[in-house]
Amino acid sequence: MLNTIYKISQSIRKLSHYSCRSVVIKFVRPNTTYTNVFRSQKQKKEEGGEAIKWILLMIPVTSFGLGCWQVYRLKWKLELIDMLQAKSNSVPVDMPTNFEALSNMEFLPVKVRGEFLHDREILIGPRALIEENQALPRTGSLMSDPKKNQGWLVITPFKISETGDVILVNRGWIPKSLRPKEKRQPSMVEGEVELTGVVRLTENRRPFIPKNHPEKGSWFYRDLHQMSAHLNCSPVWLDARGIPDPPEGWPIPNQTRVTVRNEHFSYLVTWYSLSALTAIMWHRYFIRKLPLI
Repeated sequence: MLNTIYKISQSIRKLSHYSCRSVVIKFVRPNTTYTNVFRSQKQKKEEGGEAIKWILLMIPVTSFGLGCWQVYRLKWKLELIDMLQAKSNSVPVDMPTNFEALSNMEFLPVKVRGEFLHDREILIGPRALIEENQALPRTGSLMSDPKKNQGWLVITPFKISETGDVILVNRGWIPKSLRPKEKRQPSMVEGEVELTGVVRLTENRRPFIPKNHPEKGSWFYRDLHQMSAHLNCSPVWLDARGIPDPPEGWPIPNQTRVTVRNEHFSYLVTWYSLSALTAIMWHRYFIRKLPLI
């Protein structure tokens, strides 16, 4: 009897031993698997963060490169403006009989002889006065200095003596007080005159500038095809340099605007600022391990 009880207890002990061992094995194996998974996920997360780190570094680097490009563009644009200014101040040449040649002569001064047709005169504006000795001429627009220098450009058809062709001549700028034609009677010279003018081509309407209304006599920008059709003349425009001993009320000449868009300085400031800001943020977050805010 005792022998039987001993055998049973031994069997129970063995079973208990195997069961505990089995439980331990089953418990350890899943724990090891989870550890490897967590370790792998952490490693992938670190690798992904490292990739994002270098990808985001491209923002300040690229912005800095674009800023350098705008420095080059600004230098080129300033040289172009200087070239156009020198071109408009060069020695005048004779007006070509073939007006198609004028398409390659913008800003060049030409000489012409003929007479003004004052009865077909129009005004274009409002425009700001360009002063000859002013380093940075004011931009002509509806918003520029209205109380001091706002006025109009006097555009008068001009009949060329040699060919009989009629062209448009910008005689110059007048203030608002001289806009009525009767106040400028002494300036309307009769007979043949010789003048020098700078060739200008047609002008595209800028944003926020109203459309021309020929039927109302409202002209806001230089559309040569529209003006020539309305005034029955050739689509040729000269900015007059004036005439010798101009009479009283003669418009202020030399109103040539070198209209070359130049916003490269603001662009380079924008790109360099973006580069500096994003570089500081990148260094703070990825190098110093600090929050961005």
